[in-house]
Formats: sequence, C-alpha cells, structure tokens
Amino acid sequence: MLAICNSFAFIDLYKSDKEILPEGYKKIYTSGTFGMENKFQIYRKGNTAVFNFRGTTTQTMSWMENIHAAMIPAKGDMLINGEKISYAFAHHDSAAVHSGYALAIAFLAKDIEYHLYNLDQQGVHDIIITGHSQGGALAQMLKAYVENNRGENISEDFFFKTYSFANPKCGNKEFALEYNERFQDDESSFSIINPADP
Repeated sequence: MLAICNSFAFIDLYKSDKEILPEGYKKIYTSGTFGMENKFQIYRKGNTAVFNFRGTTTQTMSWMENIHAAMIPAKGDMLINGEKISYAFAHHDSAAVHSGYALAIAFLAKDIEYHLYNLDQQGVHDIIITGHSQGGALAQMLKAYVENNRGENISEDFFFKTYSFANPKCGNKEFALEYNERFQDDESSFSIINPADP
C-alpha cells in the first residue's frame, strides 16, 4: 500500500507511476479534483479494490484543509453549494471530527459511492483504503464514513480495511476511542507512523 501511496508523487515527478506500482494492481480510475484539492485513485487486483487518497499538495487550498481543524459533531448535516449533505463518522454523541477532512469526504462522497456501487455489482467486496499524510487522514475518515453510512448507497457486503501512513489526527478523544474499539480489534484499520514525526 505504501508503494501505491507514492503513485501521485511518481506521476508528478516522472509523469508515470509504472515503476512504483506493485505487480498485479491495475489503476481503473483517477478522480477529478474535488473540494479543497482532493483527489483519489482506484486500483484493482482480482476481487480487491484499493482507494488511494492524495496527500497535501502545494496549493493553498490543500493546506487550508489541514488548517481548518476546528472540531464539528461526528454526525449531522452540512450545506455544500446549496445541497444538504447528511454524514456520520461515529455513533457517540460526544465524538467530533476535523472539519477540513469531514468537508473533503463530503465533497468526495457521491463519486466514491458511485464507484463502490459499480464494484459491488462486479462482486468486488474487499476494499482497501489508503493514503499518506492528508491522504492518510482521509483514508481513516472514509473508513469511518462508510462503516457508519451503510445502506442504500454502501453495500453491507463490503469489507473495508484501512492503511494510513503518517496521518494527522482526524477527531477528538471520543471519536478515536470509538474508532479504535470498532476497527482495531477486527484488524481492519492500521495507522503507520514515525513517533518522532512532529
């Protein structure tokens, strides 16, 4: 997954990510740029699909997403371009999440749900979510989002597994406790960090 996370950097530096991609993984989709400079890719290998989120870019808006760190309730509604978007990242009433990252997932949700629906129709139900830095935070936020919004747009048949690399924190203590309780015991979410990284 770390190699896949380097795809965006290799494309920027070398105009191709062929050298870095693990054998057998085929890129089937690259999104447009949504919201605050967010972008993701989808890879497929057999019956497994990988959603890879791009990390922070050099664009001011991308950094504003990181800085927009005020905590908002982990479930509720937000208004985007006049459209009401309902969301849930946790069950606990005291759980709160990073507003910049929550907004990013809200911008990306429809596109992600569309592709999840297509994968479901193809019988692809093992989904890995990954990303580095800001992308790692979005990976954890998407894991929380899909697990808390299963139903009409997100099939119960999916098994989501997350590998986040060097991700900033994306919620308050109550959010973290609930996330860890639900997803560490079943080994479906991993955060890979360097403890000395400020």
